[in-house]
Amino acid sequence: MTRTPHPVRDRVVPTKRPAASRSTAVYALRRCGYFAAVVFSVYTLSFFLLYALPSDPVALMLERRSAGAGGGTAAQVEALRAQYGLDQPLLVRYVETLLQLLGGNPGTSFQSGRPVPEILAAVAPNTLALAGGALAIAIPLSVALALVTSWRRDSVLHRVLVNVPALIAAVPAFWLGLLLLQLFSFTLGWVPSAGGTGLSGLVLPAVALALPVSASLTAVLVRSLDDVQQAAFVGLLRARGLPWSRVYLAHVARNALLPFVTLAGLTVGGVLVGTVITETVFARAGLGRLLASSVETQDAPVILAIAVLAAVLFAAVNLAVDLLYPVLDPRTRHRGRGARA
Repeated sequence: MTRTPHPVRDRVVPTKRPAASRSTAVYALRRCGYFAAVVFSVYTLSFFLLYALPSDPVALMLERRSAGAGGGTAAQVEALRAQYGLDQPLLVRYVETLLQLLGGNPGTSFQSGRPVPEILAAVAPNTLALAGGALAIAIPLSVALALVTSWRRDSVLHRVLVNVPALIAAVPAFWLGLLLLQLFSFTLGWVPSAGGTGLSGLVLPAVALALPVSASLTAVLVRSLDDVQQAAFVGLLRARGLPWSRVYLAHVARNALLPFVTLAGLTVGGVLVGTVITETVFARAGLGRLLASSVETQDAPVILAIAVLAAVLFAAVNLAVDLLYPVLDPRTRHRGRGARA
């Protein structure tokens, strides 16, 4: 006797696929692809801009070594061009340099004859310490100022502090550095004026680099906090009787963080660029001063290595920010999926 299937008991329940984890993995792989594309594009653009210059770095190197006495004979120039591979076609040099970079060997400096990794290793820790110190000051300071400024949107304090970040951001970095030197080094004598080591030599240039960055971050976060406070869910939470401190810190601040985190990731590039001026003003040995001197002497391997290193650091920080998006806003995992977004 054939049993009649029960419409509920015998129905087949489809197995649900882990859509959330799969979308997260696709999102992460896509961002890693963007990371590789950014670094490759920076290398390609930097290479062709450097080696397409009309002047000859070898002739410039010989001229500097001979103190302007002629720049060496034609045979010496050709020998050095062959030694550094400059006699090969441009595309051949492009591929060989790319393979060397992938193998961890950026080449040899045209001017000093030393391996580029050795040159970078001598100054990179100073720049990384300066950039890290500046970010360690800028990010907490901007968060604190923004939270205080937007605590009450209709207060006098909000109307006063909301204009301070724009004023600080308008100050040129070199002028701010000179002002800090005049006040804390020459007048008060608290920190060394140039070439200082340790924490005493780091704090002043880090502050000079952090203040304009903090001003930009504060302005963005204040605007975001003000916009979120006008959302309908904030009024609903207040109507339920929740205290303002809980609503502000647990709901308003979290929803306002996304544009702040985005700008904080982009700020890393601005901090790396700012080290060029800051290290020059404070006479600190670092990647910034090395880049300035290498551009002056057209030391292409050093310039290219610094450009790629900066691109890797910048892209890595932004990759970390992109991977943090789904934690702050799970909706970002589903964007780009058509009507299901």
